[in-house]
Amino acid sequence: MKKQTLILIFVSILFACKKKPEPPKQTEMLYTNLNDREMVFGQFHSIDLNNDGKLDFDFYTMLVGDPLAQQDKQKYLVGSRLTTLLPVNDQENAPILNQNDLIPVVDFQGYSWYPLSTIELAQKIISMSGPDVWEGLWKDSHHQYLPLQVTVGGQRFNGWIELSFEKETGKLILHKAAVSTKAETAVKAGV
Repeated sequence: MKKQTLILIFVSILFACKKKPEPPKQTEMLYTNLNDREMVFGQFHSIDLNNDGKLDFDFYTMLVGDPLAQQDKQKYLVGSRLTTLLPVNDQENAPILNQNDLIPVVDFQGYSWYPLSTIELAQKIISMSGPDVWEGLWKDSHHQYLPLQVTVGGQRFNGWIELSFEKETGKLILHKAAVSTKAETAVKAGV
């Protein structure tokens, strides 16, 4: 009995002294303050996320008229370029992420990474026969995150842009953005 007690004490001390592994840390990020830039219909804004002098993403609006339905559509869009990617699903939408949601390097949850993408964030339908209606995944977003990738030398750098949308004023608000300084690494949105 004395031998078993001694072994139990030794094992307890061994496990108590063992250092617990630390959770993985967020990779270094290059942050861009977009200064809560407000974009109303008819405006345009481009972002250089990695400070290489090349524009990476474009936010813009477009008016589409539909004479048969007697309505106009004010579209709020984001576009990527040849060396930048957005995750796109079958409905040509991009996911809305919350802070700390993981942005993987490979395709995820029904979304695939594509360059030269155009994503509709929200649209206002102005009808001749009824009240205006807002549509789109991002129409009710408040400080949420658009995942993205920037490629340099064939390597992918994950990042995000923090966005909000105000339907009442028709404003897309660009808060801040970040891109990883380490290639081929998953990052957390908003961190």
